[in-house]
Amino acid sequence: MTRGFRACGSIVASLALPGAAMACSPGSVRGLFEYDGQTQIILDVEAAMARAQARHGVIPQEAADDISSKARVELVPEEAFDAQYDIVQHRMVALLKVWREALDPMGDQYVHYGATTVDIYGTATMLQVDRAIEMLDNCLAENIAAMTQLAQDHAQTPMIGRTLGQHAQPITFGKKVSSWIGEYARHRQRLAELRARVRRSAILKGAVGNYSGLGDKAIAVEASFAAELGFDPPYAADWNGTRDVLAEYGLVLGLIARSHERIGQEVFLLMGTDIGEVSEGQDDGVVGSSSMPHKRNPQVPERLIHAGRTIPRLAEVLGDDVVNFFERDNTSRPARVVEEISIESVSTARALTGLLAGLEVDSAQMLENIQKTRGFAMSQRIAFALADHMPRVDAEALVKEVIEAAYTNDVPFIDALLADPRVTRHLDAGALEGLIDPANIETPAIEQVRRVIAETGETGAEQ
Repeated sequence: MTRGFRACGSIVASLALPGAAMACSPGSVRGLFEYDGQTQIILDVEAAMARAQARHGVIPQEAADDISSKARVELVPEEAFDAQYDIVQHRMVALLKVWREALDPMGDQYVHYGATTVDIYGTATMLQVDRAIEMLDNCLAENIAAMTQLAQDHAQTPMIGRTLGQHAQPITFGKKVSSWIGEYARHRQRLAELRARVRRSAILKGAVGNYSGLGDKAIAVEASFAAELGFDPPYAADWNGTRDVLAEYGLVLGLIARSHERIGQEVFLLMGTDIGEVSEGQDDGVVGSSSMPHKRNPQVPERLIHAGRTIPRLAEVLGDDVVNFFERDNTSRPARVVEEISIESVSTARALTGLLAGLEVDSAQMLENIQKTRGFAMSQRIAFALADHMPRVDAEALVKEVIEAAYTNDVPFIDALLADPRVTRHLDAGALEGLIDPANIETPAIEQVRRVIAETGETGAEQ
C-alpha cells in the first residue's frame, strides 16, 4: 500500500449512495490505493462482514456494533501498521494486531471471524475497481462532452478525408469527431457491462472457496455481506482461482487506451507542419524545444500515444493472472497492476478532455489542403452527376480520362472538365463549379453528425 492520502470516513459508504457522482479525478482514484484509502476500504469490508454475521446469528450483535463503530483508519496508524508488518510480514495480521488494540473485548473476539485474507483483500480490490470504473466513466462522459462541442462547431467545416495516407474525398471535421463520439459511447457501454460483473464479485467463501469454516449460514452471510457493501448478490462460483473479471477490467481499459492513442496520433499528424489543420492549445510560457524556438510540439497527443502502448501491457499482466494454480494462489500479485492501470487510465482520459477542449481548428488550412489535388477529390461527385446521363461505367471512364488530361496539361480539374465537350454537353459551368466546391456538403453528411450527438445524448450511451 502506498502513502499520502487521508480518507474522510467510510469510502464504501459513499459507494453505496445511489446518486453519488464520482469526479474524473486522478488524485481521487490514486487515493483508493494509498495507505489511508485502502486501509479504510479493508476496515469497511471487515465491518460489513461482522454486520452480516450478526444478522444471521453467527456472532453477537454487540461485537458487530463495536467492530463497525471502530472501522476507522485513524485507529490503524500507518506507523503502527508498518512496525507490525516488519515483524509478521503479513498485511492482514499486521492490520488486525494494530486495530484490535482499539476494540472492546467482544469486538476483539469476533473480528475477522472465520474469514480468510484472500476474501477480504479480493473484495476490497473489487470495491476499488468499482469506484475506479465510476470515475473513469465520468471521464469518458467529459470526453464525449468535449467531442460533442467540437462536432457541433464543425459539423459543416470541410476537410479532406484520407485513406491509406492519400487524399480521398472531402468530409467535415465534425464527421471525424462524431466517429470518436460513437466509439467512446460504446466504451461507456462496455464499462457498464463490466461493472455489473464487478458488483457481483464480493466474496466470502473461505480458504479454498467452498465456505469451509464459515458455518451453516455461510451462503446467507455472504449475500448479506455483499448487500452491506452496496454490491449485488454475489456469484455462487468461487472466482479467486480465475480472476477473469479483473482480467476483463484490464482488457476494457486497454481498449479505451487504444482509442486514446488513435486520437492522439490523429491530432499529432494533423498538427504536423505539412498538414497544419489543428493545433494543441498550450498555455503561455510552454516551451516546444530547447534549441528551436519556433517549434510548437504536441504534448498531450504524445502522452496519449504512450498510454496506448503501456496500458494494454498492464492489461496483459491481469490477463496472465487468469492462469492460476489449483484453487488459489498469489504468484502474480495483481494488486499493484490494478492500482497502476486504474490511475493511469483516469489520468489519461482527463488529459484527453483537456486536449479536446482546447483544440484549435484551422478551417482555412483544411480548405487549402483539399485544393492540393486541384479539385480531383471531387471526382466521385462528377462521375455520379454524369451517370444521370450515361451508363455509370462510361461516366467513371470519362472522368478518369479528364483527370489524365488535367495531369498531362497541368491544369486544374475544373478547367479540364470545361474543356471536354463530352462533359459540358450534360453539365454547364455553374453545375460543375457547384459539384467541385468542397463547401457544398451533402445533407446526409451533416445529418450524420447531428444523429450521433442526438443518439448519444446526455448519458453518452449510443442507442
